[in-house]
Amino acid sequence: MEMWQNVLEKINAQLSKTSFDTWFKKTSVELKANTLTVYAPNAFTIDWLEEQYSELIANTVKEVTGEDYSLRFEVAEESLTSVFPNAYFESSPNDTDKISRLERKIDLLEHKIQQLIDVKRLDEKAEQLEERISKLEEQVK
Repeated sequence: MEMWQNVLEKINAQLSKTSFDTWFKKTSVELKANTLTVYAPNAFTIDWLEEQYSELIANTVKEVTGEDYSLRFEVAEESLTSVFPNAYFESSPNDTDKISRLERKIDLLEHKIQQLIDVKRLDEKAEQLEERISKLEEQVK
């Protein structure tokens, strides 16, 4: 959606490359009526966008479009698909139920893994910032 690309360009100009890449690079939107739904790959990113950037997003969308939209934040459905989306199994109805349950478990685990990866990135960034703070504190002394 061209509107979202314009919004992202303006937001990118206001954030560090790391912040933009971490929180906005994999987003997409859907506009229905007066609601703009922002999609991201996982719940952790959705929470962060909503808590830290919803005002920036709303203001930038208004700047680009001239309209006030309600914002919603949701995990992108394609992020929740199975690692075996085209798998074919010959099975009985009972096997199909078991396979469906296992695929749902796989989806949940994939989602949890992505959250852990995102948390690890944040931990690494926090360590880098702590090192920079320590160096600056040493310079000030």
